[in-house]
Amino acid sequence: MMIDRNRRDQGDALTGTVTMPAMRRFVEAALDLSEPQGPGVALLAIGIDGLGALAAQRGRHMSEAALLGVADRLRSGLRAHDLVGRLPDGFCICIAEALSSHARSTAERLRQLLEATPMESPEGPLPLCFSLGLAMGRGPGSSAEALIERACAALAEAQKAGGSQVVTAP
Repeated sequence: MMIDRNRRDQGDALTGTVTMPAMRRFVEAALDLSEPQGPGVALLAIGIDGLGALAAQRGRHMSEAALLGVADRLRSGLRAHDLVGRLPDGFCICIAEALSSHARSTAERLRQLLEATPMESPEGPLPLCFSLGLAMGRGPGSSAEALIERACAALAEAQKAGGSQVVTAP
């Protein structure tokens, strides 16, 4: 499950997180290594509430500053073997060997960590809110693509419900 962040096709140029193709490969490998019983693989989809409006109102440089700050905070708030990847309007995190209760508490802890202090930006502190979607999978033969889609659907549900919350996929 090694990811070479220095390979052009594996690293996001703006945030330094991994690309979606690299994340899919990592999630697939984590699923294949997980047992049908016991800890599974958690996938968190993280959206910055109002990111599009921020870019439209204050410029792309502000949305990019927000993305950079979020990437840094996510990396500092996770275990060394968890992986942060880039979604078009946010991020996803693969947490291997996770129990569903641990994944849910990690998701809520990350949401609070991200919202606790405004992000630094070229125009000063930038308060942001975050929505998270959580999906769990396990066992060889499970689909990384399906797990990512379920987490993104839960993220969309969290944002539709008003944001600043964690929604777990069924």
